[in-house]
Amino acid sequence: MPVEPTFDITEVLAPIGDPPGYGSDPRADMSIASPFLQMKDARASARRKERALDVDADSPAALDDWAMVGDLGVQILATTGKDLEVASWTIEALVRMDGIRGLYTGCVMAAELVHSYWDGIFPLPDEDGNEGRLSPFIALNGGEGDGLLIQPLRKVALTAGDGFSLWQYEQALDISQIADAGRREARLAAGGITLEMFEEAVRLTPVRFYQTLLEEIEAATGAVNALSDAFAAQVGKDAPPAGAIRNILQTLSEAIQTFARAKLAQAVPMADPTAAPEMDEGVDADTGANPGLTATRAGIASREHALRQLVDAAAFFRTHEPHSPISYTLEEIVRRARLPMGALLEELIVDP
Repeated sequence: MPVEPTFDITEVLAPIGDPPGYGSDPRADMSIASPFLQMKDARASARRKERALDVDADSPAALDDWAMVGDLGVQILATTGKDLEVASWTIEALVRMDGIRGLYTGCVMAAELVHSYWDGIFPLPDEDGNEGRLSPFIALNGGEGDGLLIQPLRKVALTAGDGFSLWQYEQALDISQIADAGRREARLAAGGITLEMFEEAVRLTPVRFYQTLLEEIEAATGAVNALSDAFAAQVGKDAPPAGAIRNILQTLSEAIQTFARAKLAQAVPMADPTAAPEMDEGVDADTGANPGLTATRAGIASREHALRQLVDAAAFFRTHEPHSPISYTLEEIVRRARLPMGALLEELIVDP
């Protein structure tokens, strides 16, 4: 099912005034009523509140400020001027407000702005060339450290209800492997959750939630790639990097397909129970039995069924032998088995 943007981006992409439609630099208005300055202040306030929340969970929430950032960004891009910094701030807000779908929307919007308005999009090149224009998008991905979008994406809700996120899932996995009871209880007292709590939240989450989330991750990855291509078409190798954003999207997808495998399996069509199975050579036509087949082999209905059994086996070893590499090996086998043939060959064949 196609992923829809969170708002009608055509209003943002429409020319402002006479052709070519760049509008004016939003920084030119330095009055107290300047939408650009209001947006800048709201973003600064939102980031301060987020930093405070990381220390004290009772600190004021930042969502209202991010909502203002998003609204002002759309307003500026639609009515004042096409601007890369404003577009990047809008993407930050969209991710906070709408998660993966917000990232998809923001990247589609930004790619179209770069494609259609590059020659005059603000801020204009200066003595350092395009460095000032590109730096807001470089910051989204990050260089030496995490970019501005990485932590918000790690906090996207991966369950309904309590809305546990990737970082909480990873924390639960870490806590589950702490042998010392005192250390484990200290982590839980500090706000951690148990793996059982996370798994129960997954159990209570509808399968459609995960189907939609995976569709959004796939669409967002495509939009990130399209934005990278749009920048590369204008500045070549100087295009802002996007590898860290792609990596966190891949991590989210792989995590969902691991912890929600039972949910997702519900959506996999099962073999027709009324269909007569094909008889392998050596199978008794009367009993259907083959002394060379184990009960497990005889019970496999499809390729996907076989892979799900491997996933279940990996989960068993991760729970009962957490220090053993067996679970990771089995999960890697399943991951590769689900790759398209071309992608699998790229991994397996090493150029001399």
